Amino acid sequence: MVLEISATPYIFTFKLWDWGRLGLDGKPRPIHTEHGLKNIQFNRDTQWIMENVVGRVDLIGEGDGWKEERTGLHEREFIETRRHWFTKPVKHDTCGGVNVLNLVEGSAVLVESPNGAFEPFEVHYAETFIIPASVGEYIISPLEQDKNSIYGTIKAYVRV
Repeated sequence: MVLEISATPYIFTFKLWDWGRLGLDGKPRPIHTEHGLKNIQFNRDTQWIMENVVGRVDLIGEGDGWKEERTGLHEREFIETRRHWFTKPVKHDTCGGVNVLNLVEGSAVLVESPNGAFEPFEVHYAETFIIPASVGEYIISPLEQDKNSIYGTIKAYVRV
């Protein structure tokens, strides 16, 4: 399974190959070879790609029952992505920005607001959920209390 996190309001994709897929009209989708070739930076070799594009995972912090990692979006992207691994309830904060999360490990979690900003709700594996900027603090808790269960979320938000 692949989770694609992107925001491309100002970036254009020029398809050089499209795996023979058809558009909604039943015809082959357009290939942009000429535009694409003008945009390829041929000086970007394997070493450059490994140093600048391939995602790194950096440990941000950890505590009793949780670990937070920064995941691989390039520094020029305006979206920050954080992966949280946890076995116990974990506090989060929107810090004034909308949070978009996906449950990437574990069967189900409970999302709730300690100050009653919203009604508690369940999220299941591979589901996406959004926490509005105005919420502030919220808590994500495992629904299963199995000591061996590890839960994971990916959180995306606009960098400040």
